[in-house]
This record gives sequence, structure tokens and C-alpha cells, in this order.
Amino acid sequence: MKLQNRARKNDLFPLTVASLSILVASYNIATISVAVNPLESYMKFSGIYVTYLASAVLIGAMFGAAFSGIVSDRFGRIGILAFDLLTFVAAGIGSAFSSEFYELFIFRLLVGIGVGIDYVVIFAYLSEIEASAGRHGARLALVMFFANFGILLAYAAGAIFSVYFGANSWRYVFITGALFPIAPIILRLRIQESDEWKKFHIQSVRTIFRKFLEKKNSKDALKFSLPWFLYQISDQSLTLFLPILLVSLIGNSFYSADTGSVIVKFFTIPASLITVVLISRVGRKFLQSSGFFFRSIMLGILGFLLAWNVTVPSYMSVLLLGGAFFFGALGPDKTTVISPAESFSTSVRGTGQGVSEMFGRMGGLTGVIAYGYLRLLTPGVGLIFLSLTCALGFIMTVVFFGWKIEKDQISQ
Repeated sequence: MKLQNRARKNDLFPLTVASLSILVASYNIATISVAVNPLESYMKFSGIYVTYLASAVLIGAMFGAAFSGIVSDRFGRIGILAFDLLTFVAAGIGSAFSSEFYELFIFRLLVGIGVGIDYVVIFAYLSEIEASAGRHGARLALVMFFANFGILLAYAAGAIFSVYFGANSWRYVFITGALFPIAPIILRLRIQESDEWKKFHIQSVRTIFRKFLEKKNSKDALKFSLPWFLYQISDQSLTLFLPILLVSLIGNSFYSADTGSVIVKFFTIPASLITVVLISRVGRKFLQSSGFFFRSIMLGILGFLLAWNVTVPSYMSVLLLGGAFFFGALGPDKTTVISPAESFSTSVRGTGQGVSEMFGRMGGLTGVIAYGYLRLLTPGVGLIFLSLTCALGFIMTVVFFGWKIEKDQISQ
């Protein structure tokens, strides 16, 4: 019995470390969304600078994803995992004590580098641990549940801090982003290198590149990168601009917008749990395509109502946005992230995950910049744009990228 309990604890430990790490990363992504309203008043910058700040983390994530994948394939998963959470500590402290826009922009770039590393290496590492134990998508989807929870936690922190600290609430939001990584940093000291990587890794960067460029791997990279690119256009835009959007829809106070964001984001929690239960039963393609389709519908309805200057009750705005978040979390929010890590062979898994994520972050950057400009015209136009990108993601998943990953197809 003691041996069984010890085995069970050892079995859950990598999952726990990965989940906490992704929670911390997602929290640090979302801190800017609840900090930006009071920051506008404190630093006296205009609407376009909000877009720049929102873009900084995505630019940093592109760089983090680009180099971390191949570094982890060549030198192992553990070494780079020991480094990346420290970026959140440094960036959180620096952001909290920033006094001008450019300082804050640099620290948000640093956050992005850490995010890019985390989403590549954590999923490459965990997919190997899970595959060697004969388990697959449900546990990886569970880790992505904590990403939704991390963003929800950031919105909740913004609402609470705005009550107690008012215009200075942004400093406390950022400093908590520096404190949260401490626990997973300590836990990471105990994780061990993947046996899969030890067995199959390639000891040459040039050879890794050559293998990645083989027809099957390059085709898979395109297959996974494009849906991730399209999904992140809407996901990052909604995540980073949600409190600002809600200010215009339900009220003018920071507290009401942050509280509304908590309600809207809470829709992702049941959706994520449903995904964990269903992903091995109905498959990735069904979840991804249906998620794209219904998110497109929700955003399109709200966008057209706002574009036609129809007065939308607050509860309807919250329900439609909540529905958009629900269907995103039910499908592509999980499948676009975990599918590359499950599918590429061990020797190029990090590289494949890194390239796919890099394109995803490029999509997020495209969405934030495009929506950031379009929202200055009217929120409706921006939401219609996001709806169209989700519709395109649905078409690509169903028509052009009819892939389906099941247990017998996962590379081990």
C-alpha cells in the first residue's frame, strides 16, 4: 500500500508542477489587462500605447518559443525549465516599480520570453512523461485548465486591488506576478529529465533542423501552426482587452470592468473541465472545429449589434462574451497547444512545439494590433474581425486540416 501511494504521488508530481507553471505564466500574461486602465491615468498615455503594451508580451513570447524548442531538444527539458520562471520574478518586480511607459514595455517583453519558453517546454516535457505511462490528451488538457484559471485569477486580483488601492492597484497586480512563481520554482528543483528525451535526443542542432524539415514534420508544423495562429488572434485580443471592452459596455469604473471580466472568464472553467472529460472520447478535430464555429457565432452577434448601434443590455454583453470564452476553452484553446506536443517525435518535439507556438504568438500579436486599432473606431468592428478569424479557423480545421489525433497515432 505504501508503495502504491508513493507511486501515485510520483505519478502526479510532474502534472502538478506543469499545472502550477502554466497557471503562473497565464497570470502574468493577463496582468496587463487589469493594470492598463489605472496605468492610463497614472502614466498619461493614449489608446495606441495600450496596444503596444498588450503586444509586448506576445513579441517576447515569439522569441521565447523560437529558441526554447530547439534548445530543449538539444540540451534537455530540465535546464531551460529551471530558468524561465525567474523571468516572471524579475519582470514582475520591475513592472511594479516602473515609472514610465518604456520601462514597463521592456519588462513586459521579459514576461513574454518566459511565457514562450514555458508553453513550449512544459508541454513537450509532460507529453513525454504521459506517453511513457500510456496516458494522453486528458492530462495535457487539464494543465491548460490552469491557464484559464490563471487568467481568471488575474482578473479577480485586479478587481480586489482596485477596491483597496485605487489608482495604484496596477503595482500590486504586477508584484503578485513576481511572488506566484516562487512555489513552482522550488518544485521544479525536484523534477527529473524525461526518459524519452534521454533515449531519443539528437546531439546536433544542425541534425535537429534537418530532421524537422523532413516532409512529414514540416507538413505537421503547418497543420498545427495555422489553427493556432488563427485562434490566438481572437484569444489574445479578448484576454488583453476584455476589461477595457467591458468599460464601454457595462460601466466606467475599473472595479465594474474587472468584476465583469471575472464573470466572463469564469465561463472557461466548466468548459475546460468538459474538455478534459471529452477529449479522448470525441477527438481533437471535433472539439477544435466546434469551438471555432460557436465562438465565431457569439462574437459575430455581439459585433453586429454594436456596429449597428443597437443598445445591448449589460447582461447580454456578458453572456455573449462569456459564450465566446466558453467555446474557445471547450476546443481550440486546448487542442492547438497540446496537439503538436503529442504528435511530433521526441527528437524534434520541442522544435515542433516551438515553431507552432511562435506562429500562435504571431497570431496573437496580429490580433492585438488589429483589434487595438479597430476598437478605436467601434468595439463592434473589432469583434466582427475576430469573428471572421474564428470562422476561418473552423474552415481550415474541417476542410483543409482534417487531422484527428488518437491514442494509436501519438508518437512515443
